[in-house]
Amino acid sequence: MLTTTISRWGAALALTIPTLASAQYQLVWSDEFSGSTLDAANWDPQIGTGTLYGLPAGWGNSELQYYTDRTDNVFVSGGALHIVARSESFGGRSYTSARIRSAGLQEFLYGRIEARIQLPSGQGIWPAFWMLPTTSPYGTWAASGELDVVESVNTATTIYGTAHYGDQWPGQVSNGDTYSPGTNFGAGYHVYAMEWEPDEIRWYVDGVEIHTLTSAQWFSTNSGGNPRAPFDVPFHLLLNVAVGGDFPGSPNGSVGFPMEMLVDYVRVYQVPPPTQEPFGGTPAPIPGTVEAEDFDIGGEGVAYHDFEATNLGGAYRTDEGVDLQPCSEGGFNVGWQRQGEWIEYTVNVQTSGDYDVSARVASETTGGIFHLEFAEGPGPDTSTGTFIAPVTGGWQTWTTATSTVTLTAGEQVMRFVNDGSASSEYNLNWFQFTLVPPPGCVGDINDDGATDVFDFALFGPAFGSSTGDAAYLLEADLDANGVIDVFDFALFGPDFGCIE
Repeated sequence: MLTTTISRWGAALALTIPTLASAQYQLVWSDEFSGSTLDAANWDPQIGTGTLYGLPAGWGNSELQYYTDRTDNVFVSGGALHIVARSESFGGRSYTSARIRSAGLQEFLYGRIEARIQLPSGQGIWPAFWMLPTTSPYGTWAASGELDVVESVNTATTIYGTAHYGDQWPGQVSNGDTYSPGTNFGAGYHVYAMEWEPDEIRWYVDGVEIHTLTSAQWFSTNSGGNPRAPFDVPFHLLLNVAVGGDFPGSPNGSVGFPMEMLVDYVRVYQVPPPTQEPFGGTPAPIPGTVEAEDFDIGGEGVAYHDFEATNLGGAYRTDEGVDLQPCSEGGFNVGWQRQGEWIEYTVNVQTSGDYDVSARVASETTGGIFHLEFAEGPGPDTSTGTFIAPVTGGWQTWTTATSTVTLTAGEQVMRFVNDGSASSEYNLNWFQFTLVPPPGCVGDINDDGATDVFDFALFGPAFGSSTGDAAYLLEADLDANGVIDVFDFALFGPDFGCIE
């Protein structure tokens, strides 16, 4: 299952998309290295020994090289990227090489990450094509993760595909595999790929799957219980050739410098995200009631974000990840809302104006808070105030939370946003919208903005009646005593123009 990160509200989250058996990848980005210089829109060379980036000298691995951006170490020629490790004194080191990254330039959440590479091969040589998170939201390495698409160490006859995760160093965990088919991967180009999905990551060499890792195996201690962390945020790409270090050891006399890694291309493929559409095909009308279980179709990350991949309630829309269960008040309710989850509904606002908004909620022990956001196409967005879901003593013990919102007429997307803490959980049954009548002319029976002779013409036939057209009665019963009578007429007659 693959995707891209598209959201009106900027959330970069996992999307539920068909598996490879039924999905077709589309190329979304590539560098074919067809020019004469390194493309600055894609790559940023890193410089030095790691200290400029907050790492111990040796890039945290006791590496021996000094990385430069010189064309001696990194250049584009003949349709390929060249990263060259040299034995030379530079910057206080005995070796030079290059390390380039796409941080802040090209970043991706999920997809098929692929490169065609000819690896260098020799004692102490450590080439890699890999990925790191740009913002490290779960903490420093490796709590926020690392994905190594391909590495080789020393003689390039064994390929490594690895993920790093868990806790910050030294509490990190690594999970990967090796591939040694009897091939010298330094003798020519080979295709290395990683297919990264919300709940599974697979590594390939020349189309052969060499390792699989699932979200049931990976974790981050700083994720607040998010089962997809740390591999649920955008990562950037890196290409480098290290010399020496804790993993390969130091070069010896058998290595013939310079050592060169050639990269024919780097490509990223993704499956187009599903189209978001209203459940049942028709936007829910406002004023009216929006049932919480009738959220839009489109799936995880498009129409909703739910931390569990399956419907834990096991009812109604069982193919979706939102937790739905039978409701004691009839129909179904959304269950056990957690911090950071959201759900979207396409709605059609019939009349611009102020609305009173009610939400039916239940919470056994914790309560919670939330709000609703409305995206109005190219116009400004708006939102309700905070709803407070109190403790009700049971998951099916319901009460009503209220707020207000000002809406513009037209079709738009309403998003439920859970603002509660990690320990807050509650259920939702429905959202109800009631238009607040604007101040205006009392007795304006024909609703033309004035109380005048035309309203009087409608007033007359109803005179003396407590039955009839409800709208007329509402407008003509000026003293609100439940009947249209002489007392209303006395109020109506003298003030043609507008009765405030």
